[in-house]
Formats: sequence, C-alpha cells, structure tokens
Amino acid sequence: MEETNIDKTRKSADIQRAELERKKRDLYRVYNPTNQDQQVVLNAAVSPEIWTIKAKEEAIVPLYVAVKYFEEMSQKIITIKSDKAVIEENEKRTDKGFSKMDLHTEQPRFESRNLKNMMSKRDQIVAILNRGLYQEYGVGGNKEKVEDKKYVKDTFDAGIDLETKAVTSQDAPEGGQTVKVEEDTPETEESRKERIKQQRIENMAKARSMKRKE
Repeated sequence: MEETNIDKTRKSADIQRAELERKKRDLYRVYNPTNQDQQVVLNAAVSPEIWTIKAKEEAIVPLYVAVKYFEEMSQKIITIKSDKAVIEENEKRTDKGFSKMDLHTEQPRFESRNLKNMMSKRDQIVAILNRGLYQEYGVGGNKEKVEDKKYVKDTFDAGIDLETKAVTSQDAPEGGQTVKVEEDTPETEESRKERIKQQRIENMAKARSMKRKE
C-alpha cells in the first residue's frame, strides 16, 4: 500500500515534532553575571522543577531551562539598571541644587525613555548570559548528568556593568565551576556611596513587588 500525500505530511510533521522535543533537551552553558543566585522554576503548580544558576558562575542546563532563564534574567537586569538610572539622575539634580524628579510626571517619563533604551539592548544582555551549546541531546554519546544547586544568597549587588567584557572561555573553568571575580577590599568613601545606592535600588525593587501584590 502506497503512502498518500496526507500520510507523508503527517510523517514529516511527526519527525519535526520529535526533533523539536529533542532540541529542547540540548544542553547549554549559561552564565549569571550578577551577585545573586538566580532560580528558574518550571511547572510550579504541578511538580516544581527548580534550577539554580549561582552568582558569577556558569551552569549547564537544558535548552528549555535556558530560554526561560534568558527571558527572566534579562528582564531583571533591565529593571535593575533602570532603577539605578533613576537614583543617579536624582543625585545629579540634587548635587546641582535642583529638586528630584517629580514622582508623577518627570520620573515616569524618564523611566519610560530609559526602559525603551534598555529593552533595545536585550540581545546584548542575552549574549552575555548565553555561553552557547554544550552538548546535543541524544547525539554523540550519553547525555551527561546535570546537578541542580539549590543555594540562594540573601544579598544582591544590582550594579552590574553590561558594558564590561564578559568572562572569556579561558577564564571560565570547565564543568560550570565558580568564576572568581570578586575580592574583599576595605570599604572606601566611594564604595560606601555605591553600597548605599545599591540598597536604594533593592528598596525600589521591593516596593515595586509589594505594589504588584496589592
């Protein structure tokens, strides 16, 4: 019995679906450039699947996890950078003897312009987060086991600089080990001001979160 065109179409569609499902399980290297661990939670309502990308480290995750991580982390960075820009603009104004932006008129316009500019850089942010394909699922041997690390820090330095050079492959050890980029140094006046600024950013983020819940 010869295959009909409908049978061939169905067979082709089945092959495409199977390939898409396979690709979802390809392993990718992802990087967390911030100072806070980031969790990706899937199927939260049914059977939670939790993946943790630790601060300043690489992790190896399936593509379906990486896609969600890129979306959530890039949005988080954009929001934090936007909050930081508001604080810096108000500081510039007060240093020159002017009043801060009006919360109901000037600040919303400033945030809107800044967010639009930051959103245009989303691809650049994702390029920092995405370290590329690590291994194709079901191709070239057995899929390596990936460990999920469930450790979350309480502090978060939001002032990551997206204009700095991303860690190169030679800086990042194999297997998703820690990438050491910080050293303990005595606090200077400049670092003290920066710490206060980061605290303000955190407070803005908490206030926004509480407002959304109301």
